[in-house]
Formats: sequence, C-alpha cells, structure tokens
Amino acid sequence: MELTKRLLEIQTILKTVRQDGDESKESGGSALQLPSIVVIGSQSSGKSSVLEAIVGQEFLPKGTNMVTRRPVELTLINTPESDEEYGEFPQLGLDRIRDFRRIQRTLYDLNMSVSETECVSDKPVELRIYSPHVPDLRLVDLPGYIQVVNRKQPPVLRQRIRDLCESYLKQPNIILAVCAADVDLANSEALKASRRNDPLGVRTIGVITKVDTAEPDTAVHMLTQNDYPLHLGYIGVVCKPVKERVGRVPHEIVLSEAQYFGRHSEFQQPGVQIGVGTLRRKLVRVLEESMRRSLSNLVDAVRSELEETRYQIKVHYNDERISPESYMAESLDALKQRFKVFQQQFGKPQLRAEVQRWLESQVMNVCAELYWSNPGVRDLSNHSDDMYWSHQLDRASALLTKSGVGRWTTQMVVDLLMDSVVTMVDNEPFVHHPETRAAVLNFSHTILRNKYHPTVDQVENTIKPFKYEIEIESHEWSKARKRSTALVDNEIRLCRQALKKTQSKIPRKQLQQAMQFVRNAEKRESTQTNVDEMGYAQFSPRLLRDAQHTLMVQDRLSILHLRRKALMSSACASAENKRFCPEAFLDVVAEKLAYNAVLFINYELLQDFFFQFPRELDANLYYGKTLQQTREFASQNPRIGQQLRLLERRQKLELVMTRLHELVRQQTASEQRDYRTTTDGASSSSPTYNRPFPGL
Repeated sequence: MELTKRLLEIQTILKTVRQDGDESKESGGSALQLPSIVVIGSQSSGKSSVLEAIVGQEFLPKGTNMVTRRPVELTLINTPESDEEYGEFPQLGLDRIRDFRRIQRTLYDLNMSVSETECVSDKPVELRIYSPHVPDLRLVDLPGYIQVVNRKQPPVLRQRIRDLCESYLKQPNIILAVCAADVDLANSEALKASRRNDPLGVRTIGVITKVDTAEPDTAVHMLTQNDYPLHLGYIGVVCKPVKERVGRVPHEIVLSEAQYFGRHSEFQQPGVQIGVGTLRRKLVRVLEESMRRSLSNLVDAVRSELEETRYQIKVHYNDERISPESYMAESLDALKQRFKVFQQQFGKPQLRAEVQRWLESQVMNVCAELYWSNPGVRDLSNHSDDMYWSHQLDRASALLTKSGVGRWTTQMVVDLLMDSVVTMVDNEPFVHHPETRAAVLNFSHTILRNKYHPTVDQVENTIKPFKYEIEIESHEWSKARKRSTALVDNEIRLCRQALKKTQSKIPRKQLQQAMQFVRNAEKRESTQTNVDEMGYAQFSPRLLRDAQHTLMVQDRLSILHLRRKALMSSACASAENKRFCPEAFLDVVAEKLAYNAVLFINYELLQDFFFQFPRELDANLYYGKTLQQTREFASQNPRIGQQLRLLERRQKLELVMTRLHELVRQQTASEQRDYRTTTDGASSSSPTYNRPFPGL
C-alpha cells in the first residue's frame, strides 16, 4: 500500500511533466506512464456501479443516452488521518468539492461538452477523490462499447470508441473487463478487447456484475469456467440492493451484497471470488505488484528524460537561470531604462525646440495668408500706406496669439509623449505581451489626459498679455531677423523643389504653352466660350491645373525673394519698422509664446508625466501580481515560455528521480530483510541444508 501510494504521487507529478513538456508522446511520454486500472465494458454492463461501489459514493453521471463521452482518469487517495471525503478537478482548478452530487454534475457537463456529432473525445477528465474509506488506486473509466448507433450518432462511433479504448489497453495498464451476468461471455465486448491486447490474460481481471440476475449455480459457473480463462480470474459483484421473495406468501425483502451471497451456499465454494471488498483488495494487490515490476523501467525512463532535458537546456539556453518573476522584473526594468533615456533626451530645451518649430510653421502660415498672397506686398518696402500695414500686422499678431496656442502646443506635446511610449513598447519584449502593452498605453493616456486641461488653461493665461502688447528688445529683434530669414530661405527651397517636381513630369514646351494660356485667360477674364475659342480643347484639365499651380509657385517664389531682400535691408534693422518686416516681428512673437508655453507645459505636464510613469508602471504591472499571472506573462514570450517549461520539467524530473531513488533503496532494504528472515528460518529448521539464493 505504501509503495502504491507513493508511486501514485509520483505519477501525478509525471502527468504534469507530460502536459507541460513540448515533447510528444512518441518522444518518451508513454515511457513515463505507470500502470493504471482501465475499466471497460458495454453500455449498461454496470461499469459505473462498480466504480461507485469501489469509491463508496455515487458520483458518476447517469442517463439513458450515451453519457460517458470522455475518459475519466480517477485517482483514489487514502487519507487515514482525516475523516473528510472530497473530490478535486485539477484541470479546472476546483478543489475540495465535498458534495458528490456537484462532482456528478460537473462530470456530466464535461461529458456533454462533447458534441453529438463527435460523440467521443480523447481528452481525459482528471478527477481525484480523497477519503479514508478508499484504497490508493488509479482507475480510468472509458466510454462503453455499443452494438448499434442511433440516428443522431455518426456511423463511425463504434470504431471511435474502440480506438479510444485500445489506446488505454496497452502495457503496462491492468484491464478490468466488466461483463453483466445476464449476457453470454462469448458476446462480451470487454473480453474481446482484452483478448486483443492481453492474449494470455495475465493482466486482465474479469468482473461479473448483476450476479443476482442469474441463478446461483449459473453465476458460480461463470465465475469458475475455463472457456475464457483469465490469469487473475473473475470476481462476482452485486452493486445494488437485491430484492428476493421468501415464503409461500409473496413477500419481498431487500438484501445487501453480503446478505445475498451469504444466503446462497453455492457462493461459498473454494475458488469462487465474490464481493466488492474482494474486488478492492485484489485491485490493490494487482496494482501494487504491477507497479513494483514497473519501478525499474520507470527509473530508467525518468533518468533518460532528465538527461535529455538537461541537454536541451545546456544547448539552447547555456544553463541560464530564469524564473517568471525575474523575467517580468527584467522586462519592466528594460522599459524603465528606455523611459529614463527618453527623459534625459527630452528635457526643457528639446520641448522648447518642438514648440518653437510648431509656432514657426504657424508664422509661415500667417505670412502666407495675410502677406504673400496680398498683391500689395511687393510695395511693402516702399513704406506706402503705413496705416494699412500697421493694421495688417495687428491682424497677423492676433491670428498667431489667439489661435489656441495653449491647446495646440499642449496637444502636440501629448502626442509626442504618446508616440514615444508607443515606440518603447513596440520593441522586445513587449511585442509578445499585447495586454501589457495596452495597459502601458492606457495609464500613460490617463496621466496625460488628467493634466491636459489644467496645462492648456495655464498656457492660455500666461500668453494673454501678448494678445494686446508686445515689447521687443534689440537683441530679440536681431535674432528674429536671422531666424525669419532662415525660414524664408526654407520656403524658397520648398518652392524650388515643387517647381522641379512639376517640370520633371511635364515636357517644358507643353507646360510653357499651358502656362501662357492660363495667363491670357486670367488677363482677359474670359468666359467659357472665349476660352474654348482660344483653344481650351488642346489642354487637358490636369495639365491646366499643373500650369496654374506652377504659376502660383513662381509668383510665391518671386515674393519670397523680395521678402528675403527686405529682411536683409537696413529698413528692417530696427524693430521700429516692424510693420514692414512682419516675418521678423511674428518670429519674435512666436519666440515669446514658445518660452511661456514651454514654461508651464514643462511644469504642469512633462515633469508630472516623468514622475508618475514609472510609479504607475510598478502599480499596474508589478505589484499585486499573482504567481499564476506572472507565469502567464512569461509564457507569452515563446522563447522564454519554452525555457521556463524546460526548467520546470527538469525540476519535476529531479524531484521524481529523488523520490524514486528513495523508493528503490527502501525496496532493496525490504527485500534484503525478507531474504535474511527466510534464510535464518531455513537454517534453524534445516541446519544441514544450504538453500540457494532465490532466483539463482
């Protein structure tokens, strides 16, 4: 019993090794298999009743249709130190189910999850039952053999059930062939299946159920016959109370199994095995002997698997030590390091450069709208109409300062920060962790969203004075002239690129003709009829659009050259002439707006984000995580998941190997004690006769 109990514990560990490992059954999974007792029989042969009688509880699902659709791997664990009886479903994470009706419902639901079109599944249900009233056993309940399929079942169902049972009936498993007493043994599907897999009948136990349905003489003959011999014999059982009539007056009494067998002397003959108790004791003895014989092979198989696993770890991972916790910590540390590098590279100077760049683009837009598209801009340097250009400068300044600088600059910084976070989590290892990536983006967005409106309000409040009056120092004006000249030079470069692109795709002569046609049409302000008379049909609409665009770019380029010349002239050397140098003046305004906007964006938004991000990272993704969540996180990375599975496999195999070595030592010591006891007894009774060593 102790050997069986400990080997069942080892088998439970080995089962998880086979489930966790990537190796298939062909790579050695079957070699790690200890013998189990496989229960087979036809439908309605009494398989479920036999199992429930062994356990002493009603826990298997019942029904008129095919109820058992999946193998049920049942492990019975004797707990002499406790009176509590309960079951567990390790696959489902259901522990200590004390209500066996709930176990029955769960088994029913698991079986019914297999569709009627499929009918049977090879995915087993693992169930463990702990009780002081059960022996240490490992049994497998399989779907019952059927003779005829109904109209809702596939025609291949019989073969599917047969193939499923055959996969469990191989060595070293013990076969428990259940046959009903009211069915001829010659027609028993269970005995036919056992004969195919165990021709000599050395590992098959026959169980005759419903013994009370046959006459005692007939039942005894079935239990002792040699037509279908089994080395382990037949055992007769009565799993349900028996009703018998007594006396001349019809009167029924209810008998238990023991009472029924006791009332009939035929069952008391030598060699007749009867009763659930006898069956339980025989199962314990046969399973223990089978496990004892399998111990040496199991040790060799585990040693081979352990050596192979160690080799795989050495070759693929160079014996690197890693755990789910360390992987998660290293992943988050890597993200923190990337964030720290970004924080160092994106400070106040970089922020100001970004805001300044955006405002300068706004300056160019305002100049293009109010100046470069204005026909009178060519005479701006002649100091003509000072009042008009002063008003125009006020409009330009208002467009820039009242265009929602606070909102646009804050949104620009928010977008830049979010883009940077996206870049951080779009690299290893977070490409393997979509949920974690989404969590980082979510709390980053939350931080920025909470600071967005306060920052916008602060920036708008600080730039309000610039909407009414702007003071300009001489050094500010000098720098603005240089910056605005550089901006105009960039606009000139862009215009030249646009011209070059258009000229490269259209023949020069054709483009020139189309441009001349557009000029003439604009000068004459002709109607559609006049345009047609001038030869409109010879130019495609696309060519005319390109010609118009080219003329517009050339005109803009001409104005930009004039504006650059004006900025470099002595007239723009002083801020007093700012109305004639709008590009420089607006650049001063943009520089002041950028300085003040950055001051509050940096304080209200950027620094707060830099402070909160690593703390939110720990709070959301590190602290409070369960071991299961940590393992799931690590397993999402294929390489790390494989490494962790190999390491866990090695750990389990090493544990099994330690326990097996201990068992082998105990078995060897026990055999030596038995041998010494036998030798001493033989010597004392026959001192003149030396017995040979057993087995030699």
